[in-house]
Amino acid sequence: MTTDELRRELAGRGWPAAVLPAARLADLRGEIEARRPGLDLDYLAVVDRNLDFTVPAAVPAARSLIVVAVPHPCARATFTAGGRERSLPIPTTYCHHAEIHADVAAAVAAALRPAGFIAAPLSLPEKLTAVCAGLARYGRNTIAYVDGSGSFCELVTCVSDLAPDSDPWTGPRLLERCNDCRACSRACPTGAIDADGLVLRGGRCLTLYNESDRPFPAWIDPAWHHSLWGCLRCQRCCPEDLAWRDDVAESVTFDERETGLLLAGVDQASLGRERGLREKLGELGLLAYDDDFLGVALSRNLAAALGTPA
Repeated sequence: MTTDELRRELAGRGWPAAVLPAARLADLRGEIEARRPGLDLDYLAVVDRNLDFTVPAAVPAARSLIVVAVPHPCARATFTAGGRERSLPIPTTYCHHAEIHADVAAAVAAALRPAGFIAAPLSLPEKLTAVCAGLARYGRNTIAYVDGSGSFCELVTCVSDLAPDSDPWTGPRLLERCNDCRACSRACPTGAIDADGLVLRGGRCLTLYNESDRPFPAWIDPAWHHSLWGCLRCQRCCPEDLAWRDDVAESVTFDERETGLLLAGVDQASLGRERGLREKLGELGLLAYDDDFLGVALSRNLAAALGTPA
């Protein structure tokens, strides 16, 4: 099998992909290290926690890095409190995250197996890998944009012993539209997006705080909360995303009792006694998260978005 054949097979699933030589691992690490001095310490801790450049033992002779984009719109969850319903979006990368990554890794491995090649997942900086491989371009908000789905896609990286046909490395690239557009910078309520460069002030990004299990800092205005996790303000205003911003992958409604349980805080043990609630969270692809993320962060974020004391 060639890398072109692999890309065609994945494209048949609706998943555009790119393949880099495995030697580009050093360049990816170098790009991260070059940014390190300008990163907020709390943001840097999150970056380091989610990256692993170590090639798994399952691929002893790594020759290629495979990055795949899976188009995936946001989900919508509707909550009921005080007799009133409030719908909140859940950004792309939170719903079915683990399932999508597992499905892509399995599909890549299955495609390569008949030709005698192997592949395994690798926790690389997916946005950076996709951009440098020519699969995506950065927006000024430092989110990756892929043709055909904008920023509403899940990026998955694997490593393989398949030899790449070429080296499509481009290095970091900015969308051409961003040269004359400042929509995301104007829309960001926290001032996290630089208007003149490709810089995200991670310590000001709302996502950094609503993904953690810690109380929100006092400087965060309650009016800024609008999604269950993460933040969509810079994506929803982006001209590159207009075609997909209103698409919804899954939509689930929680009644008053279920909303109350979520506000009080749930964990995997308590969900075992609440079959209906568990099924709804499963529809949204949220059951793979640990108790801190699913219980503490969800409860706190939901209370903030609804304006209800947790």
